[in-house]
Amino acid sequence: MLSRVADAMFWMSRYLERAEYLARAVDVTFQLDLDLHGVLANPVELEWNALLSRLRQPPPQLRDSEHPVAAVQRWLLVDSTNAGSVIASVNRSRNNARSIRGSISPAMWRELNKLHWRLSDTALRARVAESPHDFCDETRIGVLLFHGVCEATLTHDEGWHFIQLGRYLERAEQVLRILDSKFGLLERGEAADLPISNLQWGAVLKNCAAYEAYQRLYISRVEPERVVEFLLVNPEFPHSVRFCLARIMASLTEISGRLPDRRDDELVKTVGRLLSDLVYLDCGTLDGERLHAFLGDALLRCWRTGSLLQQQYSLQ
Repeated sequence: MLSRVADAMFWMSRYLERAEYLARAVDVTFQLDLDLHGVLANPVELEWNALLSRLRQPPPQLRDSEHPVAAVQRWLLVDSTNAGSVIASVNRSRNNARSIRGSISPAMWRELNKLHWRLSDTALRARVAESPHDFCDETRIGVLLFHGVCEATLTHDEGWHFIQLGRYLERAEQVLRILDSKFGLLERGEAADLPISNLQWGAVLKNCAAYEAYQRLYISRVEPERVVEFLLVNPEFPHSVRFCLARIMASLTEISGRLPDRRDDELVKTVGRLLSDLVYLDCGTLDGERLHAFLGDALLRCWRTGSLLQQQYSLQ
């Protein structure tokens, strides 16, 4: 496979995963803001600014008489001048797909193109200032439709595996970042207000599309230690870090044609070591600071995985 095609498939998928995560994060923060309003002072400062910090986004410039919350929603969702917004990520994904139309199925291009035009609808974008839910929902549904069509219509060859690499590497990093942003809540423990803590940890699960799956498994109130364990090491949930790393390892093995225990492949070794750490991780030993250290190290190794992918397969 040409490195140009592999690069486009990788980034097409990664930008779409980023757009879906961001849309979900904005929608969850919007709902959490409503729940906390009247309970805490300045929930905007606590939640929306925390979201900007987690996404490593600068605060937006306020337009005439624009409310700060509306400005953040505009900036993260529909502002094309923000390279990290949902609309910019979808456009970048679409541009990559356009450059390899012959290597993806017509149905994949059709779904991605439909998503682009739905999100470009003036009326839909205008409603973001009042409520971002419809825009976020269109984004999530569009991305899920794209991946469903991809699974059903594309040959599961090297190109498909590069799509999986982009999808699961982005997903693993986002889950690690949101857990790292909340490690301080573990340190407060019993001192935290229980209803508010439940709302915040419930929002962590919803950010990772994990709330319903968690409830089916534990059938209890949201407990921080269980949330961390579920999102880090559950082997069967598609948004857990362990699941993502296992999929990355499987795709790397298929692309390289090598056994996963080959010791001369630095990329496979980096992913394999992190996956092994997750398989044997005792989450009960991770208090706030230890969790922070582990997540920081895992994020560095995910970044190294991306860097090695670029070197080995000439991805940009």
